[in-house]
Amino acid sequence: MKTTDRNKMRKSLLLVMAVIAVMLTATFNQSCTNLDEELYGEVTPDNFFNTEEEILAALGAAYTQFGNWGSGDPWNLNCVSTDEMVVPTRGQDWDDGGDWRRWHLHAWTREDGGMNGGWNFGFGGVNTANRLIYQFEVLVDDGAMDADVAAAFIAELRAVRGFFYWQLIDWYGNVPLVTDFANAEALPATVPRAEVYAWLVADLEEAVPLLPKEVDGTTYGRMNYYAGQALLAHLYLNAEVYTGTPAYAAAVDACDEVIGGPFSLTGNYFDNFSASNTGTSEMIFAIPYDQVYYGGFNVAARTLHYSSQYTYNLTAQPWNGFCTLEEFYNSYEDDDLRKGDVGTVDGPAIRRGNFIAGYQYNVDGSPANDDGADENDPDGIHLNFGNMGSGEPQINELGPQAYRQAGVRIGKWEFELGAHPDAQNNDYAVFRLADILLMKAEALWRINPADANVLPLVNQIRARAGVDDLLTLDGPVSFDMSGPSIPGGELFNEIGREMFAEHSRRRELIRWGLFDSPSLWVLPYNNPGDVLVEGEHTTLFPIHRDKLDANPNLIQNPGYN
Repeated sequence: MKTTDRNKMRKSLLLVMAVIAVMLTATFNQSCTNLDEELYGEVTPDNFFNTEEEILAALGAAYTQFGNWGSGDPWNLNCVSTDEMVVPTRGQDWDDGGDWRRWHLHAWTREDGGMNGGWNFGFGGVNTANRLIYQFEVLVDDGAMDADVAAAFIAELRAVRGFFYWQLIDWYGNVPLVTDFANAEALPATVPRAEVYAWLVADLEEAVPLLPKEVDGTTYGRMNYYAGQALLAHLYLNAEVYTGTPAYAAAVDACDEVIGGPFSLTGNYFDNFSASNTGTSEMIFAIPYDQVYYGGFNVAARTLHYSSQYTYNLTAQPWNGFCTLEEFYNSYEDDDLRKGDVGTVDGPAIRRGNFIAGYQYNVDGSPANDDGADENDPDGIHLNFGNMGSGEPQINELGPQAYRQAGVRIGKWEFELGAHPDAQNNDYAVFRLADILLMKAEALWRINPADANVLPLVNQIRARAGVDDLLTLDGPVSFDMSGPSIPGGELFNEIGREMFAEHSRRRELIRWGLFDSPSLWVLPYNNPGDVLVEGEHTTLFPIHRDKLDANPNLIQNPGYN
């Protein structure tokens, strides 16, 4: 398909989503447990769904909830709780009542706003999909829409609903199972995680074959057959975590369905993360962010230093927050294209990478200075990400006095010159082919660690990154590269290196039995009251107090009060 056609369709979809996002803002802010509430507004079978444009606008409503995926609470839940990312407290900056420090220390509580945000994200998406499914069913019953036409849209909505339920069971485990909008209970009870998983997989296995296989402008940013199979692959790969029973063979089959589709690895890894990355050959399902029509992707704001405004000629100051940990950064080989180069006192980094490290410069080539640098910061005022005068990407402490410059920053997504840091143009790849190849490799390895097909899948990813093939999948893990070799350690590392900051690290750590031991990677912490929490219960987040207060039929997860 021509690029101009693809972009035209993308902009059309963005306009629809932007309009619907405004219409539904109040809806998404409703309590997720009040499921019998009238949520239509002015949208009824009598005055809507009368034209193709109105049908697309209705579908747009189902996708607006994805807007928080790129840098809202879903991103925080999946990334900041892991060894790949941290948000140090820099004086009063990023204190936020200690939330970010608690996330690093796994000391979250039912009071933390992110726990509420994740629940709202998931059930906001579920509620909207259920409502729209109901409306299509009413149209069929009234004879206003052909049943076959409606079935295709309903299948798409079931896949969207499935995505949100996947996140809910991943984060919270046991959650209410609500599938009927018209007859939803006002205060639905908690349902066991394994039961929700069984319903979810069965529902998707029925709906996904009904989705279109076309990969073009009409399906970009929407759940099609291949996106549905990618979702199923994730569910199968994590089935043992969710239910106690593995489903690795099913994960391989779902991956093969995607691999057999019209996708290919991009020649340049960073093409998937550029400001003009719409519809790369690797994209399976993407959120089409746009600075004008559909904002919300704000990695630039979250990670870059205040003075970085002049490095990228941004229209506003970034917030100076999110960093990666020294050990995670150092797990990349120096010649790994994904790592990138380090800026030196003699000039900026030449090669772009997942990270922004070392000395920084303004867009005109002059040194970027941090005039508010801490007096005891060994790097002085010349902005230097993470090196602290030692050549190592250190963060001096988690808080309360992390240096303003400390921490290697996130550079995976292109920061467009002249853009607003709180509204980037980069589309966000929710599912891409490299992820599918690595999932297949892991599933095959878990079935049989000696499977000869595993290494070629992993080395295909490494070849693009410009590093030598692995000869074994065993080795020390990323946060302890001088430690003992473990079975599959290098496979674990490679998944992390490729998928950095793409919402997968928490699931990886849990699947590999490493998430509940944050002492393996935790930063020094000196703030009074900060505590490190370890234990299996941390693999689930607590249900927020507000939800428990609103619905006495919810049961809090073990280990939380």
